[in-house]
Amino acid sequence: MAEGTFARSRLVLTVKEVDLLQRLRQSRTAPVRDVQRANILWRYHSGETISKIARELRTTRVSVTKWVNKALAVGVEVGIRDTYHRPREPVITEEAKAWVVHRACSKPKELGYAAELWSRQALADHVRRHAAAAGHPSLSRAAKATVQRILVKQQLQPHKIRYYLERRDPEFEAKMKEVMMVY
Repeated sequence: MAEGTFARSRLVLTVKEVDLLQRLRQSRTAPVRDVQRANILWRYHSGETISKIARELRTTRVSVTKWVNKALAVGVEVGIRDTYHRPREPVITEEAKAWVVHRACSKPKELGYAAELWSRQALADHVRRHAAAAGHPSLSRAAKATVQRILVKQQLQPHKIRYYLERRDPEFEAKMKEVMMVY
């Protein structure tokens, strides 16, 4: 064997793993990445080389090697899935989320904007600019998708025009702080 190369173990599959790979390889509804990974592992199990698999599936040898090594290390069922990428849990508090909903319920004109209704991007921009001053520094880098996720989890969806509220309680912020202090 050439210097710098090593023999990689064979991938031995259980009946359950064979069934999983077969279902994924033939699936029309599974994500493409899962189908490709199943094909990589199936071909490696069948004895094909890393280079041939990469060439046939039009991917890189690095990618094929990554998925084969992962499956050999932790098993097919765990190895075929993506690992969690976030180094730590998000720190957006419930109070910060309530503040976002409160902002979404207000009219942009009341805050000096020209628009009658919030667009997702405009609301996200406003949240990023004013979050730290409002006492919610965790929202100072919130993306549009983060703001959208906060709003979608609410029964009231102020970003949708059919739910738009005309009148608001002028004491909402004081009441919100009082409720948040209880929790």
